Amino acid sequence: MCAYHMLKLVSEHISLSNPTSILTHPPTQDKSSSPMLDKLSNLLNDAFDSNIIIDTYSPYANIPIGANNAQTAIIFASSINDRSSLESLLGRILKRTAPVAGGKAGMPPSHVVLISSLGTERTNKMPYSMSNLFGGKLDKIREIEQGLVSISRSRTVGKQTPLDYTIIKFGDIQDNGKNGEVNIQPGDVLDGEISSNAAANVLIQAMAYQPYARNSTLCTTGSLPADDSSVIIDDVTWNDMFLCLSGPELLRIDAGRGAEDTDEGILDAKYEQLRQYVKQWSSTYEGDRKGTGLTTPVLVRKSRKPPSELDGVITRDGVRILFQTTNTGDRYKSATEEKMDEKERNSGGAGGGTVKKSSSSKPIMTKAQKEGGVEVLVEKTTDGNIRVRARRCNVDNKTIVKEMSEVVIVKSLKKAVEAWVKARDTTGF
Repeated sequence: MCAYHMLKLVSEHISLSNPTSILTHPPTQDKSSSPMLDKLSNLLNDAFDSNIIIDTYSPYANIPIGANNAQTAIIFASSINDRSSLESLLGRILKRTAPVAGGKAGMPPSHVVLISSLGTERTNKMPYSMSNLFGGKLDKIREIEQGLVSISRSRTVGKQTPLDYTIIKFGDIQDNGKNGEVNIQPGDVLDGEISSNAAANVLIQAMAYQPYARNSTLCTTGSLPADDSSVIIDDVTWNDMFLCLSGPELLRIDAGRGAEDTDEGILDAKYEQLRQYVKQWSSTYEGDRKGTGLTTPVLVRKSRKPPSELDGVITRDGVRILFQTTNTGDRYKSATEEKMDEKERNSGGAGGGTVKKSSSSKPIMTKAQKEGGVEVLVEKTTDGNIRVRARRCNVDNKTIVKEMSEVVIVKSLKKAVEAWVKARDTTGF
């Protein structure tokens, strides 16, 4: 049986969240997470001036309804048996509590951070296939991840408090050996270990400082520059690490920053050249898509994403390649549906019967479904660099991601930009 721990923080409103949290801990025999939690506690105390109270709860104790007004719930997937266990736990801590002695009604957490494992989306690949061989451990954790996302997205607007989620997939938490620099990527693509200090820092960033961590899934490995101390990466670097979750990001290419590019005029000229180059590249997707490798019709539109201090971007421009609805899928009608439509159109027309009129002559307007797309951005950064990023766009909870079309576009973009960089390095234009 797994042990649950609750973490309650008492502090003033800071940054992006009120630092009040509930924590669910992995099994007591799993000692690898204890150093991370100790370091997390130290980081929280260092970050916030107010007193921080940590409450722990065993699996045999009753988790308080509404989580004692906690703002963020941190749950270890390894401490939960299955998806139904997660649903039961969240069903309890997400309940609002009644006012006490004329006070305000208690508010449940608005953010759940699920600590998960690498490989839950790669159980067909080694070494994760072996880890999943007996008992389907990773499959169960994957179901827990999907359960959290489903609960978050199914909250009723106006009746239930909104609930954001963050799924963090850690490698094995180790304090021995060299793990390389800390790395953060969207989804489940990394392999390796992570140090407890790096894990604690990634966790506090996701909890309190990084908006792109909300409603995102990320994986992380590696270590900090000085993991035996309390060295913390600066805010700009953390922001840049978490930027890949916006979209999420599908590609990032630095266009280079030679000695001659330190001149602001040369840097601006380079940005303008690359901006025009990417615009010209995107024109191949306009009109007939023959020869592009795409089976999905697309529209090319100008990007509307403005520069952002959080993103570390001074100037940006780009295009959106938007996928369009095809004649299949949602627009497909079976033979039975076609006959019913024909019957409705002809009802009463030939036999002298009464024609039923619609209660309204106006067609029912429905919001167009978002079919997905790829946004390509050319950016001049605050640290004097020029880069190209591709990110997923035009999506919502109902969008079916067209991964094959995304791969075709990203592969073409990567080839084009790398050719531009090589030509510029060779000719110096």
